[in-house]
Amino acid sequence: MKNQKATVVSTEISDRYVADDELAEFKLFGGEEKVFALKDEPDRPDSIALVSISIKCDVGEKRKNEERINNLISLYKSELEQAVGDYFANITYTEAKAPEFRSKAREELMEIFNNILNENKQAKQKIIYKVTLNILPQ
Repeated sequence: MKNQKATVVSTEISDRYVADDELAEFKLFGGEEKVFALKDEPDRPDSIALVSISIKCDVGEKRKNEERINNLISLYKSELEQAVGDYFANITYTEAKAPEFRSKAREELMEIFNNILNENKQAKQKIIYKVTLNILPQ
């Protein structure tokens, strides 16, 4: 026991500069707009939002990790899409209509998505570098 070393698992996600030609785009929900129920408000009990989301992922220098990233996104696609539904279920119509909401939502979803994709990894790396979000609260 004296000579055994404890395994330290890093929770911090490493980041790097990613050139445009090292990014691959993936569209969630098949590139279609998806309807999500928003959190109820007293004056707007059954609000919904039409949402479409695409993500840009780091596929490495000379796109050497493209197949691995494609497989990773395919493997976790349902969790990524479910996270979007969970996210909007906690947002009210008033919040969704606010001008600053989109940039906040993009940042928060990017963090959520990266956490999902790094869930089972010891060395955590930033995979998603950009989230494009179109939202139309109804």
